[in-house]
Amino acid sequence: MSANCEIKFDDNPHGVYLPGQTLSGTVELCLKDTMKVKGVALQIKGIAEVKWSETSGTGNNRRTVQYRGRQDYINSTTYLIGSNDGSNIELPAGLHAYRFSCSLPTNLVTSLEAKKGHIRYTVKVILERSWKVDQSYKVAFTVLRNVNLNEENMEVRLPSKVTKQKNFLWGPFKSAPLLMIAETPISGYAPGQTIAVRVEVDNQSNRQMKGIIARLVQEVSLISQSPYTRVQPFPTVVAEDQCVGVEKRSKGSTIQYLNIPPLPPTNRTCQVLTVNYYVEVEGNISGPAFNPKIQIPITLGTIPLTTNAVPNFENEASTSTSIQVQTVAILPESLPPPSYEEAILACGNNIQEEGEINEIGWKEFSPRYMVYHFSEDCKKQPDYESKKAVLTR
Repeated sequence: MSANCEIKFDDNPHGVYLPGQTLSGTVELCLKDTMKVKGVALQIKGIAEVKWSETSGTGNNRRTVQYRGRQDYINSTTYLIGSNDGSNIELPAGLHAYRFSCSLPTNLVTSLEAKKGHIRYTVKVILERSWKVDQSYKVAFTVLRNVNLNEENMEVRLPSKVTKQKNFLWGPFKSAPLLMIAETPISGYAPGQTIAVRVEVDNQSNRQMKGIIARLVQEVSLISQSPYTRVQPFPTVVAEDQCVGVEKRSKGSTIQYLNIPPLPPTNRTCQVLTVNYYVEVEGNISGPAFNPKIQIPITLGTIPLTTNAVPNFENEASTSTSIQVQTVAILPESLPPPSYEEAILACGNNIQEEGEINEIGWKEFSPRYMVYHFSEDCKKQPDYESKKAVLTR
């Protein structure tokens, strides 16, 4: 390779930016030999794109539909030297450094790398040459949209409680009901916090509940624009906790804990790709039966409602919370400073577009998200009698 390139962001080694901030840095181009170019262009792009296929039918009736969707957020090209229609410039061998600066639009949404889709922001350096193939180098950076839960609607501050009742058939007869209740103390959290999930089971049926599983699920929904509008959800479990269940004709209760890893905040504004979260509680029933499931919607933000690592119930018998809600948009002093960590579900992504070749090279990309690291004392979970279901008959 006759050229090497590196893009360095100013005072931002991980390349994480908020919408509206200034993206600035230096392009370092090292040439082994003299090179003639029309110009050195810097291209900054932000694209949300989804693409997937679905096949149905058999034999001659088998058909495959290709679904696509795209939303452009930024597409800027500036010349660090020269121009597209100018005369050739001779760049001598050695190191060339070029400064760049760009104000990011305020409407950008958070970066995401998902199955069959992405929201991706990139910087590309292009050496434009007359009568020769252009050479280019490409890197990606993370945009993290601030979601202050204190500015969201009141629902995120309140407990969320869902009830599920299930009867089992035994020949022509129907069993006594199994009642399952799941509850969270609030509905808004930030990565680094822990979701406490209280589960109560009144199992008057003739089936044993062998176990109780609580999950935090990220649901990425792809939205196509061509050939027509279609929504394809992709749920992924990002945290899980489980305990023993409840015997037949018995009652039991437990509190399970879900630690929130580095994840993007809830995003419902992109036209082709949305991100939502929910807590799912499942009772594992013995024998042939459909397991009862409960889903509780959760909003994930970047600034939490409380400085507590584990927002919790006042006690096991209460349905109220003792959360002290922050009323200001700035980070409270008692909140630990966040770090920016690689997403758990999106490591080492190829950032090249379909058919794109970057002759000088490109870097694999993993978006980084805000995570709070609470002290060990803050992380201590309440001293309940046991995480296992407490049985009563």
